Amino acid sequence: MDYKEFVEELVKEIGKETGFRVEFCAADEEETQDCMNVFTNENGKLRLLTEKIYCKMKTEGKTLSEVVQAVKQSTDDFLKMGIPGKLKQLQCYEQVKDKLFIRLLNVEKNKEELENSLYKQNGEIALTLYMKISNEDGKLTSCKVPLSYVEKWPVKKETVFEEAMKNTMSMMPPRVCEVLKLVQNPAYEGEDIYASDYIPEKDAVGNCMSTRLKTNGAVAIFYPGVARTFCHKLGAEGLYLAFTSVHEVMLHDEESVEPENLKTILEETIEEATPEEDVLTRHIYHYDLKSDQIEMMAA
Repeated sequence: MDYKEFVEELVKEIGKETGFRVEFCAADEEETQDCMNVFTNENGKLRLLTEKIYCKMKTEGKTLSEVVQAVKQSTDDFLKMGIPGKLKQLQCYEQVKDKLFIRLLNVEKNKEELENSLYKQNGEIALTLYMKISNEDGKLTSCKVPLSYVEKWPVKKETVFEEAMKNTMSMMPPRVCEVLKLVQNPAYEGEDIYASDYIPEKDAVGNCMSTRLKTNGAVAIFYPGVARTFCHKLGAEGLYLAFTSVHEVMLHDEESVEPENLKTILEETIEEATPEEDVLTRHIYHYDLKSDQIEMMAA
């Protein structure tokens, strides 16, 4: 089955299975990717990228029937969580400001999706605005906030971003994890960098920073004051940062390791242990204590 036949069958079968109106939208100037919209009974719209679904089906050897059932499950989950109603709240900043937070994305891999999003770019990393939809059993469901909503809010974008970062830090406090403790105890939440008795590792192995949730935890190093606090604890003038995935970042005293060696180690780690969807950047970053700035290093 080629892509065109797949889209035609998928639209027809999803309509039959859900009872909802389903429309295919080919990529154009406004819609940057082929997509399928499922219009729910709550006046909501579930948008699915058809090319990605088709490629995944081919890669995983799924049947059309299995894909249809997966889409139906996504639609059911969409309705169960009341997502359409929650998305309507985006019209009012006061209703959603406490639900806003920041996630890190690779700029190039998410180039099209970022075109209509609020984000700050740092090298290859986009610090992107999201809204929390639900957080049940430790599983966080969220969505990127469309820039069209942000532009209508009665606050400056910088203020929105600052408040979202504060929310993120509150939701997911920074932690440094000792690998051995994590292996021995999956419930281990890591060490509090602000604890008076916390002392970072000073050797070349470095320190693994994430958050209490451990998911999308690399964002912690961008929290206000975190890199500075860590430098003071370490007695360092600067740090080299190796983002082994979107979930964590390795922190190294700039005096303990050469960036060229660290880049080699990062490449090996990504190739051996990081799924492609979790790769954030293959570049080494540097934090300078004097300027209090994080910057991507040249290749």
